[in-house]
Amino acid sequence: MPRGRDSRSRDQDRDNDRDRDRKESRGPRRGSSDEDALRLREEGRSYAAVARSLNLKRSNDALAAFLRALHQRPDAERAELIVRERARLDQLEARIRDRDKNDPTRLDRRLGALEKLRSSLS
Repeated sequence: MPRGRDSRSRDQDRDNDRDRDRKESRGPRRGSSDEDALRLREEGRSYAAVARSLNLKRSNDALAAFLRALHQRPDAERAELIVRERARLDQLEARIRDRDKNDPTRLDRRLGALEKLRSSLS
């Protein structure tokens, strides 16, 4: 066998080993994280707390995981989950309005973010 061909074969084997190691070290599959995000949110955890629990970088990643799991549910179950999520967001709004009533800039910013959360459920 020519030397150049043997070298390429070894390089390819090394690349395959590296790819396999990378896949195995990624942790849980995305579907599992999505289901965990939905479960944790149903337990009343904030998106930031869900992100921390699932080792996600940002709370927006937890929201995205929650929404993916939500959209995998049958229509009737999804509708029930949305009703409960809207109730949680209503409670959050009441806390925001009470806490930030003396800081209109902060209040507006947080209420804007809350509206984005609500619209993501549609």
